[in-house]
Amino acid sequence: MVASSSEFQTKILRRSVVPDEYKLYRAALEWDLTDPIVIETAKDLKSEKRWQNHVRPYHHQVTNLMTFCRRPPVTLLADDVGLGKTISAGLIASELIARARVSRILVVCPKLLGPQWRDELKTKFDIPAEIATGKKLIAAEPEDVGTVITTYASARLHLDEIPEDRFQMLVLDEAHKLRNLYGVDPPPQVALRFKKALEERRFRYVLMLTATPIQNRLWDLLLARRSLNRRAWSPESVRQRGYVRPQVHRG
Repeated sequence: MVASSSEFQTKILRRSVVPDEYKLYRAALEWDLTDPIVIETAKDLKSEKRWQNHVRPYHHQVTNLMTFCRRPPVTLLADDVGLGKTISAGLIASELIARARVSRILVVCPKLLGPQWRDELKTKFDIPAEIATGKKLIAAEPEDVGTVITTYASARLHLDEIPEDRFQMLVLDEAHKLRNLYGVDPPPQVALRFKKALEERRFRYVLMLTATPIQNRLWDLLLARRSLNRRAWSPESVRQRGYVRPQVHRG
């Protein structure tokens, strides 16, 4: 059925005199509200041809992909050890690439996990990947679509030297390494580096992976969410908003 022209509603665009309207529009663009990714069933996936011959994802991994697309562009994925967070991340990256939302991705992980990330992205998701550590990170740049994998130590030293528009997506594996942003004086430099990068909106999408959230204070893992809210996410404000509920243990 084709709608007639009388069924369409039009509105003449005009210059806004209210600054908050522009802020709202900019936020809608950043959060993809003007062009959302809608995935309700497997038929809605656009990346399946990239990995269908190499990966048979479990239900929870597909659910992680769908959840990521429905949430703000900074998401924390906290699955138990052995549930395939790398595969979940690969599915998410593939879908964003297939929809032309990202083309260049920066993965930060412990040094020992770098080869695993490179091999799985290449063989299972057809995403070119290279490992760049030390000063090599500054010049590392995929030609078209691809991923650069580095370590937390290299990112701590050289993240500020990378051009702001080089990567559209950041993946932080073992994200609990960013703990102690609050409550420690001085805070760890690696946590401060990523806090600054997120506040400056250097990455359109951020995916944080951790298997040990229970070992961290909640406000450590809310570092990414703090970058999306101009109001500070301090330990006090987290408690006030009900994210942390003190419990009294009676002997």
